[in-house]
Amino acid sequence: MQLVLDRFGRVVLPKGIRDDLGLAPGDVLDVDEQTECLVLRPARESSPLRAKDGLLVFTGRSTGDLRAAVTEHRRARIGRAATMRKLSPAACGT
Repeated sequence: MQLVLDRFGRVVLPKGIRDDLGLAPGDVLDVDEQTECLVLRPARESSPLRAKDGLLVFTGRSTGDLRAAVTEHRRARIGRAATMRKLSPAACGT
Protein backbone atom coordinates (compact mmCIF):
# COMPACT_ATOMS: atom_id res chain seq x y z
CA MET A 1 0.00 0.00 0.00
CA GLN A 2 1.24 3.47 -0.78
CA LEU A 3 0.21 6.76 0.83
CA VAL A 4 0.89 10.19 -0.64
CA LEU A 5 2.15 13.15 1.38
CA ASP A 6 0.20 16.36 0.80
CA ARG A 7 2.01 19.69 0.50
CA PHE A 8 1.99 20.05 4.30
CA GLY A 9 3.60 16.62 4.86
CA ARG A 10 0.38 14.91 5.98
CA VAL A 11 -0.93 11.48 5.09
CA VAL A 12 -4.39 10.03 5.53
CA LEU A 13 -4.62 6.53 6.99
CA PRO A 14 -7.26 4.52 5.12
CA LYS A 15 -10.51 3.96 7.02
CA GLY A 16 -10.00 0.19 7.11
CA ILE A 17 -6.67 0.60 8.93
CA ARG A 18 -8.15 3.16 11.34
CA ASP A 19 -11.06 0.83 12.08
CA ASP A 20 -8.82 -2.24 12.51
CA LEU A 21 -6.67 -0.37 15.04
CA GLY A 22 -9.59 1.35 16.74
CA LEU A 23 -8.24 4.80 15.91
CA ALA A 24 -10.46 7.84 16.29
CA PRO A 25 -9.97 11.55 15.56
CA GLY A 26 -7.60 13.05 18.13
CA ASP A 27 -5.81 9.75 18.89
CA VAL A 28 -2.05 10.07 19.24
CA LEU A 29 0.42 7.94 17.28
CA ASP A 30 4.00 7.20 18.29
CA VAL A 31 6.45 7.47 15.39
CA ASP A 32 9.68 5.48 15.34
CA GLU A 33 12.19 6.50 12.71
CA GLN A 34 14.35 3.64 11.52
CA THR A 35 16.72 3.37 8.59
CA GLU A 36 14.58 4.12 5.52
CA CYS A 37 11.48 3.27 7.54
CA LEU A 38 8.80 4.90 9.70
CA VAL A 39 6.79 2.86 12.19
CA LEU A 40 3.49 4.28 13.47
CA ARG A 41 1.92 2.85 16.63
CA PRO A 42 -1.12 3.98 18.58
CA ALA A 43 0.13 5.70 21.77
CA ARG A 44 -2.21 3.97 24.18
CA GLU A 45 -1.68 4.04 27.87
CA SER A 46 -5.25 3.03 28.54
CA SER A 47 -7.16 -0.15 27.92
CA PRO A 48 -7.49 -1.41 24.34
CA LEU A 49 -11.25 -1.64 24.98
CA ARG A 50 -13.35 0.95 23.16
CA ALA A 51 -17.08 1.62 23.31
CA LYS A 52 -18.66 1.08 19.91
CA ASP A 53 -22.43 1.19 19.43
CA GLY A 54 -22.97 0.51 23.13
CA LEU A 55 -20.63 -2.50 23.25
CA LEU A 56 -17.05 -2.84 24.44
CA VAL A 57 -14.80 -3.83 21.56
CA PHE A 58 -11.20 -5.06 21.95
CA THR A 59 -9.00 -3.02 19.62
CA GLY A 60 -5.60 -4.39 20.64
CA ARG A 61 -3.57 -7.15 19.10
CA SER A 62 -4.44 -10.72 19.96
CA THR A 63 -1.83 -13.26 20.94
CA GLY A 64 -1.97 -17.02 21.14
CA ASP A 65 -4.68 -19.34 19.86
CA LEU A 66 -7.94 -17.42 20.35
CA ARG A 67 -10.14 -20.25 19.09
CA ALA A 68 -8.69 -22.65 21.68
CA ALA A 69 -9.01 -20.05 24.45
CA VAL A 70 -12.68 -19.38 23.63
CA THR A 71 -13.41 -23.11 23.39
CA GLU A 72 -11.80 -23.77 26.78
CA HIS A 73 -13.60 -20.85 28.42
CA ARG A 74 -16.96 -22.06 27.06
CA ARG A 75 -16.27 -25.63 28.18
CA ALA A 76 -15.45 -24.44 31.73
CA ARG A 77 -18.50 -22.15 31.86
CA ILE A 78 -20.83 -24.93 30.68
CA GLY A 79 -19.29 -27.29 33.26
CA ARG A 80 -19.92 -24.78 36.06
CA ALA A 81 -23.50 -24.23 34.90
CA ALA A 82 -24.13 -27.99 34.80
CA THR A 83 -22.71 -28.37 38.32
CA MET A 84 -24.95 -25.59 39.62
CA ARG A 85 -28.04 -27.29 38.15
CA LYS A 86 -27.18 -30.56 39.91
CA LEU A 87 -26.96 -28.93 43.34
CA SER A 88 -30.05 -29.32 45.46
CA PRO A 89 -31.44 -26.39 47.48
CA ALA A 90 -30.11 -28.07 50.67
CA ALA A 91 -26.59 -28.16 49.20
CA CYS A 92 -26.80 -24.42 48.55
CA GLY A 93 -27.66 -23.67 52.17
CA THR A 94 -31.34 -22.87 51.60
